[in-house]
Amino acid sequence: MVGVSNPIHRRDPRAGRRFLAGFALGQALSVAALAGPLMLVAAAVGRLPLLPRVLLLVALVLVLAAADLTNRTPHVWRQVPQRFARDLHDRPGQLGLIWAFDLGLLVTTQKTTSLLWIALAGAVLLGPPAAVAAVLATAAGWYTLGVAVLTVVAHRSTGTTRLMEGQGPGVRPVRRVVGAASLALAAGLLVML
Repeated sequence: MVGVSNPIHRRDPRAGRRFLAGFALGQALSVAALAGPLMLVAAAVGRLPLLPRVLLLVALVLVLAAADLTNRTPHVWRQVPQRFARDLHDRPGQLGLIWAFDLGLLVTTQKTTSLLWIALAGAVLLGPPAAVAAVLATAAGWYTLGVAVLTVVAHRSTGTTRLMEGQGPGVRPVRRVVGAASLALAAGLLVML
């Protein structure tokens, strides 16, 4: 993502700002699109007894922790189509909007760790429905902030762009840390019972 937005910003800072404005709007729209259905699921699941919900969350967390620890974080092997960058190069605001909306749907991009899936599962299974919107908005906000900062300050030579794209050398250790923390979370959930 930053590999597209950073060159736009370096070439024309005004176009870069339009890209980032579109990106922020696209993230907000994706949160709105996902929050409603997931909040309905959370409300329905909230009517079930607590024990099966906690056990299901523990099982999901264990599976996702194992995936992260074995460097197999689940995600769809699809990326936002690169043709967007070519077809919309003269409309950076629209490019940012479409790209961010696609990314914000959460299933259309590679994940570095399972942390987002765990947070969403926890919100759906254990939290009030509003927790789902909070998780989605928080993730979108941090992602948008990260893209904005790296768009303005990243340089190809530093490798920052590759790290943010999930290809950097620091990804495996991060996955291991998140996997270990997830195991601790699963243990904590079991102790809560």
